[in-house]
Amino acid sequence: MRTLELALSPHPVSSLIPSFNHSSTQTLGIDLNKTTFDTHLLLRRPKHQNSEPVVVLQAQIPIDRPQTPIPRCSTSDILRIMDSLSLPGNEDLYSSLAKESTSECDQRGAYDLTVHILKSSVRPRTSFLNRLLLMHVSCGRLDTARQVFDRMPRRDFHSWAIVILGYIETGCDYEEAVSLFVSMLEHQNCASKIAPWIMGCVLKASAVMGDLGLGQQVHGLCQKLGFIEEEDSYLSGSLIRFYGELGCLEDANLVLEQLSNADTVAWAAKVSNDYREGEFEEVIRGFVEMGKQGIKKNVSVFSKVLKASAWVGDGGRSGGGVHADALKLGFESDCLIRCRLIEMYGKYGKVRDAEKAFMSRKDEMSVGCWNAMAAGYMQNGCYIEAIKLLYQMKAIGITVQDALLSEVKLKPTF
Repeated sequence: MRTLELALSPHPVSSLIPSFNHSSTQTLGIDLNKTTFDTHLLLRRPKHQNSEPVVVLQAQIPIDRPQTPIPRCSTSDILRIMDSLSLPGNEDLYSSLAKESTSECDQRGAYDLTVHILKSSVRPRTSFLNRLLLMHVSCGRLDTARQVFDRMPRRDFHSWAIVILGYIETGCDYEEAVSLFVSMLEHQNCASKIAPWIMGCVLKASAVMGDLGLGQQVHGLCQKLGFIEEEDSYLSGSLIRFYGELGCLEDANLVLEQLSNADTVAWAAKVSNDYREGEFEEVIRGFVEMGKQGIKKNVSVFSKVLKASAWVGDGGRSGGGVHADALKLGFESDCLIRCRLIEMYGKYGKVRDAEKAFMSRKDEMSVGCWNAMAAGYMQNGCYIEAIKLLYQMKAIGITVQDALLSEVKLKPTF
């Protein structure tokens, strides 16, 4: 190992710098303000002197020590510290703690924070109470959120919307969500302040409950408030999905036809409706129409259309066209699209095309792609290839579907 040796000079460093006597320079008539001195640092090898010590610096090997993670204080910890120090709380501090509990989904912290606020002298505003509602809903405590909501002296649209959306998204009580929506319309003079997306949420609840009449009333209210003319993307798609899920395809298509600028959301809802009802040729026609109108296609649309292509009975001609479109738009690398391509080609006996789709991104293959390829081999009598693939799947730890194992009678082997 090399070492760096520094020889210390016996003379101080200042002795190497020439000194100028100000008085002598004046005698010579030299103006220091007009004269430029070029200073040269002469490096000379120091003479060897035995009496001088030699300082040897050796490089130290750094030692990597594991960094101990800094423990984080939870909302409950901060509140306990505040109580122990008799520190008063304020709305800004409580708001920050509420935001932290929301992001961490800290149920205990959310509960302790609410109790602490109730015991404090803070009189929170409606906007702050809305943040508490959102905190409890995000933490999965809809019951606590409802208690806070019922105790609020004043409520705005956001107060109602948070609780309504909580009931719908958790799926615990769609009827209560609808009841709250009706109460909002009756007790809050804010019909003009209602956002279109809340209508879409209520339409979702109506579809789950199978209440066609309620959904039609919501549709009428949307027309009255001018939401239909605004052509909100989410609301339009919600209306189309609502009528489609209840089997009213004509009403769903009518909503789509009345849109002057139908977008991807609306067309995706129509494609899903047609596929659900088994209208596979209509799915293909809708896909073609989207291309004519320049509507952007997404993964959901391609997935539904490829699944429909496997059932139209045209020998895979429609599916091949959809595959070409997917290649053009860069969707073939998506795992779901590759899985649908393998299924479609496998059903039409095009094993080589299925293999190409399977091997296109072998480094990013999902479990669905492996099982689809194995099923394609079996559907077309390629049992040897299927057995080899199943062993590969087992070797790399991919779960094999029981139906595939039963078909090749390999269940005892695995």
